[in-house]
Amino acid sequence: MNRQHLDAITAIVGASRLSTKPDDLVVYGKDWTKADPKPAAVVFPKTTDEVSKLLRYCHQHAIKVVPSGGRTGLAGAANALHDELVISLEKMTTIHKIDTINMSITADAGAIVETLQKAAKDAGLFYPVDLAAKGSCQLGGNIATNAGGLKLIRYGGTREQVLGLEVVLADGTILDLNYDLRKNNIGYDLKHLFIGSEGTLGIITKATMKLVPLPKELRLTCMATRSFESVTKLLGLVNLRGIHPTALEFFTHECLELVLRHSKQRKNPFQNPYKIYMLLEFEKQPEGAPDPLEPFLEEAFESGLIEDAVIASNSAEFHNIWGLRENISESVAQEGHVRKNDISLPISSLPPFIKEMENVLSEVKGIQMFLFGHIGDGNLHLNYSGRFTQPYDEFRTLTRDTEKEVFKLVQRYRGSISAEHGIGLLKKADLAFCCPSEAIDLMRRIKQVFDPHQILNPGKIFD
Repeated sequence: MNRQHLDAITAIVGASRLSTKPDDLVVYGKDWTKADPKPAAVVFPKTTDEVSKLLRYCHQHAIKVVPSGGRTGLAGAANALHDELVISLEKMTTIHKIDTINMSITADAGAIVETLQKAAKDAGLFYPVDLAAKGSCQLGGNIATNAGGLKLIRYGGTREQVLGLEVVLADGTILDLNYDLRKNNIGYDLKHLFIGSEGTLGIITKATMKLVPLPKELRLTCMATRSFESVTKLLGLVNLRGIHPTALEFFTHECLELVLRHSKQRKNPFQNPYKIYMLLEFEKQPEGAPDPLEPFLEEAFESGLIEDAVIASNSAEFHNIWGLRENISESVAQEGHVRKNDISLPISSLPPFIKEMENVLSEVKGIQMFLFGHIGDGNLHLNYSGRFTQPYDEFRTLTRDTEKEVFKLVQRYRGSISAEHGIGLLKKADLAFCCPSEAIDLMRRIKQVFDPHQILNPGKIFD
């Protein structure tokens, strides 16, 4: 990018909000994936009007743009590798309105999710998209990647929370779809095109999101079982007994040992080792209503679905048990090299799929799998791990070959290679495993309509 372009961009936002510092280019030029970022500059607009002026200029001069939120993604969707202009939304953080009657919150795209949750709680309500990265991920990035999270089984993912959006298109046009409406049937619902589009169709600058009643006191149990078949049958029992989970998670014994090894503050609540552990969280019943947990666990024991269980009886135990699940990702990163997949399958297909996947992995030496996920929505997090002493290039080649075999299984079971983090740069070569060519072609044509000069997040989802 030449000096003339930099001067024109400076004229829009001011010198203090344009950076070409090497440290800033590295920080804002990539997400949590391994990359060698090479953006030309980073710009920090404060208003939708500034975003509009920036995109209008970039559109006129064919300058490539990469939108930037909290950069907590794992698919390379925020990576700027070829002299692009990074547009960071981090200074657009205003919470414009909380409507306790309509139960909604309107905020700028750069608002941190944890800040939204706190503002909602202060108003006596709850913002239900709950993520491990909630302290740094931003609203706009969550919408652009259709983030899921721990509470999806109860409330749905980000898509289900969006009431309205304000989006700036590639040519600078401000598209106001920010209706605070629960019902709106006026033809094509265009906002859904931008949810999960990874910044390839426009830059989200503002959104109105649903709020829900603040959860009552939560109950939590961790159950130990011997097989994945038992895990899915437990889910069926949860449904049959009328328990409405706020979260339903699982992790393997390897994950438990990993967390205990790297998070010394965590304690093992079980005396004996078991193959798989399942977390069930739900709201405490109203005063006078029977507690469903004890009879549920008794039935699960008697039917042979679980071998042991612990119930959190205080806040310390509650946080310790949740920590065994939430600390897995950071523990994997400390263990060695890691390659991550987040896939989804029909829930009833999980046991046979996992059995076949284990057969594939048994043929591979030098890789350990750490497996956990959101059992209530069929989302598996696959973490291929190798020792730091193993050359990274060797690890990458080995895991990539293994990953393709696993994706073939995903395709056969009609699953998805991306449950949460999108396609970005890293998964676009594998999109055909779960998306027919006709659908990919249609997505390309939609991209051409919204971004004819191909300036928005180039190279993401498809070339």
